[in-house]
Amino acid sequence: MKTVNSVLTIAVGRDMESDFEELFSGKPLSEIQQSANMLYLESYEQLNKLLSPKKMDLLRYLIEEQSNQKPKSISEIAKELNRHQEAISRDISALKNLGFVFLQKVKQTVYVLPVYSKVNIELC
Repeated sequence: MKTVNSVLTIAVGRDMESDFEELFSGKPLSEIQQSANMLYLESYEQLNKLLSPKKMDLLRYLIEEQSNQKPKSISEIAKELNRHQEAISRDISALKNLGFVFLQKVKQTVYVLPVYSKVNIELC
């Protein structure tokens, strides 16, 4: 699986129903101001529960490193971010379960790649 060159928009407090209605209103898609990839959250607490500051830093790091075109292993990431490998593994597992990253195993080494090239957080 290759990294998708697309943007994920996380909308905190945005009304999903009104976006859904707009999407099926018959308007041309060029007039609709919605991202193709949306994650709707009700509150800041929900955002913090899904993406703690450490997970956000890790995701930002992975997206920035993607431009190098050389994936990083979990141990390389831990060393570069000065964090314990176990903590990085837990955060990577959580990000994988959310669909933000995927893992690629080559021989004995597991590499981490972001699914999205950019993540926008909209506070509504």
